[in-house]
Amino acid sequence: MTDYDLLPKVKTSKNTVEKYDPQKIVDSLVLETDLSEELANEIAMELTRLVISYKIEVLTSPEIREMVCSILLEKNLDKARFMYTRLGLPFYDFQQLLNSSEDLEVQKEKIFNQMKYEYKEIKKILRNLDE
Repeated sequence: MTDYDLLPKVKTSKNTVEKYDPQKIVDSLVLETDLSEELANEIAMELTRLVISYKIEVLTSPEIREMVCSILLEKNLDKARFMYTRLGLPFYDFQQLLNSSEDLEVQKEKIFNQMKYEYKEIKKILRNLDE
């Protein structure tokens, strides 16, 4: 078995299944945060070690993002963590909304408003971190 066989498959937000590629995490961190490529690479390698040790077979893109945010938190990289965080509803809340009797437009508005609220709160935190 090669090292690559130890790495999970990734179910992407585009509904494809791809090989786990640490470089995609590096590229994403560099694009979305203020981290250097060197530091982004360290974080991607740490995540790679974790997923191998956890023996995870399939990861989703949101799970990768959550795990990266956890590593950023451990490393006290708060600004990068907030910049990299995902906006939206928890699975349970979304399921409750889908199962509600509200019409689709009301559901869409609730989701948008929740994401907009989270975005504004994170922007406030980022401004405070910059001060």
